[in-house]
Amino acid sequence: MSATIQSSSSSAQKEMVCHCQLPVRICTSKTKEHPGKKFQVCPNSLKPGKKCKYWEWDEEPVQQSLDAEIAAIKEDVSDLKKEVLELKKKKRGHRVHISCNLL
Repeated sequence: MSATIQSSSSSAQKEMVCHCQLPVRICTSKTKEHPGKKFQVCPNSLKPGKKCKYWEWDEEPVQQSLDAEIAAIKEDVSDLKKEVLELKKKKRGHRVHISCNLL
């Protein structure tokens, strides 16, 4: 199930709405399987006779966290590539001289 996004011309903020066209509520799971995980539900979901079936996990914070982690990893990889190139340049510039004195 998915919600639609509505925005008014007077507000740049987008609001998620359920199938009833009401703003979804963000709740927190208290189960053992998903403690503290956020989910979205219709505000009518607890009202008798007005059972909207809208419900889904709130994945936005997870996605933002993953995006930040991916950006950090890409930066680390870029830094490591630069370091490898510098080490290769230094290696080319160094010559190893070995001398032995035999008695």
